[in-house]
Amino acid sequence: MNYLLVAVIIILSILLVNDKIKTKRISLKLKNILKESSMERIKLNNLSEDKRELAKYINNLLDEYERISVDNKNYKERHKRMMSDISHDIRTPITAIMGYVDLLMDNTLEEHKKEEYISVIHESGSALKELMEEFFELAKLEGNDREIKIEKINISEIIRQNLITFMNEINKREIVPEINIGEEEVFVLADKSALHRVITNLISNSLKYGYEGKVMGIELSVHEKQVKIIIWDRGKGIEKSQIPHIFERLYTEERSRNKKLRGSGLGLTIVKKLVEDMQGDIAVSSIPYEKTSFMVKLPKAD
Repeated sequence: MNYLLVAVIIILSILLVNDKIKTKRISLKLKNILKESSMERIKLNNLSEDKRELAKYINNLLDEYERISVDNKNYKERHKRMMSDISHDIRTPITAIMGYVDLLMDNTLEEHKKEEYISVIHESGSALKELMEEFFELAKLEGNDREIKIEKINISEIIRQNLITFMNEINKREIVPEINIGEEEVFVLADKSALHRVITNLISNSLKYGYEGKVMGIELSVHEKQVKIIIWDRGKGIEKSQIPHIFERLYTEERSRNKKLRGSGLGLTIVKKLVEDMQGDIAVSSIPYEKTSFMVKLPKAD
């Protein structure tokens, strides 16, 4: 009996020592993986059932840690690029304004040149003002400082008002509007100010980047629980690889060759945030020089 007891104690001691060695091995392995940011994982071979389960959880945590690290790296790169773009977008109109102000200080300047320079200063000042307003608007939206008041809104009337606002620009660029919003008034559940901003930004976006196609369309359709608004054009469009990035901050993709028409890259980011805050959805599809469409879905008002 004593021999049996001694044998059991020896076996347990060996198992405990072996278990301790395996635990230490796992700890060292984990330490090296974290230190070297390695994609290697803890092997499950020759582990007891409980330690195999623990190793699985550790490997899952390492997968999550790696995903977060990649996301953080991408965020830092995007943030760095965004700050560079912001600096450039602000510096460009300021440089133009200061340069033309210096030219205006020349007392020998002819009158028609003064008018030309003043016009450039006005355009640059307007561009800077628009840029700053969009920065502040996006900051308010992302900080949840903008109150969204959901109520029954006549989307048909909102579209008509915006068309009237942009009609001079449409005619000036010789763009043919194709409007299909029906004769009956359509109502949605939305914030009136936010809805105006969404329609304004999408029409403006179509005029800036789709003017080469010489056609811009607006469609309005009612479904069981939703209302769809589609604003489209036949311009240069968006490359397939760029569509996933279209709503990112400061995305411009240099789609407009006319510098006067290039936007800040914040308009579509604001549109997406406003649509989502109104419990809606927005999607984009594009076949260059055939049809580029932005489709907004909003809850239908009974």
